[in-house]
Amino acid sequence: MDEPEGVRYLKEIYAERERTGSLRGGVLSRAAEDIEWWAAGPRGILPWAGSWRGRDAVAHWFEVLHGILDYDVWEPMETFGYGDRAVEIIHAGGRVRSTGARYESEIVRVWDFRGGRLVRVRSFYDTAAYVAAMQTR
Repeated sequence: MDEPEGVRYLKEIYAERERTGSLRGGVLSRAAEDIEWWAAGPRGILPWAGSWRGRDAVAHWFEVLHGILDYDVWEPMETFGYGDRAVEIIHAGGRVRSTGARYESEIVRVWDFRGGRLVRVRSFYDTAAYVAAMQTR
């Protein structure tokens, strides 16, 4: 059986991450101009949460996220898909830069491609773990 295109595209994004050390470059090189990046959570506590639309906004999302969080665990556990959609399950963890508090969660990320371009990403994770780490003093 052939590998779904969405999974193939996602592997290309991760290959660039391996070369550069950042997911950002691979995402932006594949992103459509009108990409939507969405992350679960209350934006008032988790500034990276909510919907970010357009390539510039997604680039800024990476800056916001990595300005606040310092991931030291990022382990893709499972990837599957159909057609232009890929779904990955990741074990992730790290520390909040301002508090030093640790967070850890599995992340389910849904990647949607159209014509080979990344058009939408949705991230679902244990927002309570991140909120607790953000609110630790």
